[in-house]
Amino acid sequence: MPLPDWIVVADAAKAVVYKQDWVENVGEEIMDLAHPQARLKTSDLISDAQTIPEKSDPCHTENQRFARDIIDRVRHALDHNEIGGFYLAAPPQFLGLLREAMDDRLRKALQKDLDKNLSGVSHSEVLAAFKNNGKKV
Repeated sequence: MPLPDWIVVADAAKAVVYKQDWVENVGEEIMDLAHPQARLKTSDLISDAQTIPEKSDPCHTENQRFARDIIDRVRHALDHNEIGGFYLAAPPQFLGLLREAMDDRLRKALQKDLDKNLSGVSHSEVLAAFKNNGKKV
């Protein structure tokens, strides 16, 4: 029996992970991650004692950190044979950060990604978005 897949729907402020069993055609939300730092102003991310190089963007750095956290969770699930593969949906800029955080093994396990913000939509709408973009569900 094939392992279930994960569908990760994320933006810079939050991520929802669904476990999807394509054979049984059932899915459930298994993880909800919040990243409140994404809502902070740059000035709130920098402490007075902290010196930031001129080209460094604290908001971008926080977004990179969150993207790596999401990808680390996917990597852990793959390493422990909890999932067979995964799908990603995120706004274009955040999807780029998620892709940057992947190694070759994760890129191979990625079944499909969508550069769409699907945060806040239902599981059935997420499935429909992947189905309408080439995934045969």
